[in-house]
Formats: sequence, C-alpha cells, structure tokens
Amino acid sequence: MRITLRFVGVLLVVSACARPNPEMQQALGETVYAAYCQSCHEAPGTGPRLTPAILASRLTADRLYTYNQQQMPYDAGGILSNEDYLNVTAWLLYRASLIESNKMLTMRNMDEITLIVTETSPAQ
Repeated sequence: MRITLRFVGVLLVVSACARPNPEMQQALGETVYAAYCQSCHEAPGTGPRLTPAILASRLTADRLYTYNQQQMPYDAGGILSNEDYLNVTAWLLYRASLIESNKMLTMRNMDEITLIVTETSPAQ
C-alpha cells in the first residue's frame, strides 16, 4: 500500500512538472523559428520581416496558425508537427507583443485571440 501511494505521488509530481506552460511553449517556438524560419525572415533572408502589423494582418491566432501550417516553411508547408506550428505561432505572437507572456496558445483558444497592433507592440 505504501509503495502504491509513493508511486502515485511520484506520478503526480512528474505530470505536474511536464505540464505545458507558456514559457515552455515560447522556448520551443523560438527553437522551431531558429531552425525553420529565421533564414528567410531575418537579414539577409528573402522573406518579409515578421512585424506585428504583418502578423496581425491574419486577424486571429487561428488564421495565422493555419497560414503557417499550410504555407511555411516556404514551399514546404505542413512538414512540421501541429505542436511545432502551435509553438512557433505562440512565440511569434509573444515576440510581437500580440499576446501576453502568460498566455498559453492552444487549439481551443486560437480562434478567440484577435490580433491587434497597439502602442506597446515593437517597432514596425
């Protein structure tokens, strides 16, 4: 009985530690961006700089995610996992100050997140 309770306790601790959080999601998204996006979207790449205005032109996080999933990386849309697309979308939005740093982007809440450029968004 004690062994079973200890095992259950260990499982609860491990699952709590492994639970996704916004910081983890943004770190994973930054890694995906560095591997698959940066070469085109940062100097001297051929893609546009991903300013808040360009990101917000998709209107919602869901539409940005869908665009990324279908079109990116250029000429290779869909090669990443859904989770990678979700993480990189979250990181792009956080970096552009279009979502708060404590906001977890999920498949369920993406269509509720409207993208609006504000005075606190980084320079265009």
